[in-house]
Amino acid sequence: MIESTYEVVAALDRENLMDWKQFLASVIGSLAWPAALVAIVFVFKNQLRLLIVHIRKIGAAGVNVELSEKVEEAVDAGEVVQAEKGVVAPDVIGLDPTLLQLAKSFPEAALIQSFKELEALILKLRARMPDDRPARNLYEVLKALEKQQFIPQSAITLFQSLREARNAAAHGKGEEALSSSEALDLIRQIKLLQEVLHPVLDQLPPKSARI
Repeated sequence: MIESTYEVVAALDRENLMDWKQFLASVIGSLAWPAALVAIVFVFKNQLRLLIVHIRKIGAAGVNVELSEKVEEAVDAGEVVQAEKGVVAPDVIGLDPTLLQLAKSFPEAALIQSFKELEALILKLRARMPDDRPARNLYEVLKALEKQQFIPQSAITLFQSLREARNAAAHGKGEEALSSSEALDLIRQIKLLQEVLHPVLDQLPPKSARI
């Protein structure tokens, strides 16, 4: 078996031999495993390396396309909120300078920090809700507020879009990572949602009034 394997490898050096793809198909049927696998990896190591790189690029491109789509969806959802609530997403120049610098150097970190601030605000709302249900998750808090007509459905849609964009950004690496401009687009929508939610906090009774 070993001799037949080396004979196959040596045959590749002969002129006018079938191309490597055709040979790969034929050798699989003629050699036993794992000897065939060893021979294939040895002979086609350069081609396999290029194939792996190509597959990785395709996968990364898919992540990048998904991330861009999620950013666009969040911006579109924010425009609906602006139209319904009469509020405007803050301009980039109006954002905190420290946050702007962070978005420039580490876009994902700036996005995560901003989203955590949004989560903290929703948790404050949960603690102030009259029915006192601390086990609600963030989405359930917003749904309860929508049911009580404190916020529109569009605000919930915006929150979901922002969360999906944040999750997609967490998987982007290298050239396919979240860009500074994309991070700022998302941060502006986060600030917009905070502007919608902050007045609700003032409308809910303080904890002392619910005891």
